[in-house]
Amino acid sequence: MSQPQPQQRYFWLPVPDESSTYGLVRHAFAGTRLDTGTADEAFCGNTFALANPSEMDWIHAKTCQDCNTLLKAMKGWPR
Repeated sequence: MSQPQPQQRYFWLPVPDESSTYGLVRHAFAGTRLDTGTADEAFCGNTFALANPSEMDWIHAKTCQDCNTLLKAMKGWPR
C-alpha cells in the first residue's frame, strides 16, 4: 500500500511586480506567511519583496498564471 503524500503548504500574496499595470500581482509562495522573511521565491521562480498588502491590493492584483498553472500541475488538477 502506498504512503499518503504530505500536503505541501503554500500561500498567495499580492507583491510588487513590474509586469502589472496595477503594480502588484498575487503570487504563490511555499510554506506559510508566518515563516517568511522580507523576500521569497514564488512558485514561478521569481523572487519578490513581501509586504503587507491592503484590502484594495487583494481586490485589484491579478493572479500570476505561472504560479497558478504550476500549483495545479502539482496537485493533479483538474480531476
